[in-house]
Amino acid sequence: MVALIAAVSVAGAPALAQDSDGADHPLVPRYTGAEIDGYRGASEDEVTMPTGAIAAEDDTANRRLLTGQVTHIDYRIKPATAPLQIERYYIDLLKAAGFETVFACTGPACGRDMGALILNSGKVAPTGLADGLFNDRIRVRIARRGDTWVLLHIAEGPDRSQVFETVVEGATSGQ
Repeated sequence: MVALIAAVSVAGAPALAQDSDGADHPLVPRYTGAEIDGYRGASEDEVTMPTGAIAAEDDTANRRLLTGQVTHIDYRIKPATAPLQIERYYIDLLKAAGFETVFACTGPACGRDMGALILNSGKVAPTGLADGLFNDRIRVRIARRGDTWVLLHIAEGPDRSQVFETVVEGATSGQ
């Protein structure tokens, strides 16, 4: 009888969200309710890290080429959550872990091509990994602690929010 009640309880419970392959980076745990949509584990790679507004994807201003152990994670949050609320979680988390903000922006202040550089160029997110949302409801935060860098691209769409995260450990600068 107990087994039957347990089986009925499990069958009637809402399905839990499932991550695609991958896991949170140990330095940057996910925002509550976020699910992994795309993941690429740590490997030696180069990343173009924005350090200011990005007016043009192919320009060279406001960016730094970093080489190190790079992890990429794309998170989906349903229902949509305000980017400010998500960003405040990460600000507190990074500050408590000893990170300092290198650059932060909101909406148009990020520059016309910030999203294109981070999500579409292949210079930050691996091509096809991130499910980009392109609008003015974005927040970007770049933080650093020693030779570890964190990039967060937070965007809100009509039915979901997306957080794209890149962590570079043991970073050396190519520019």
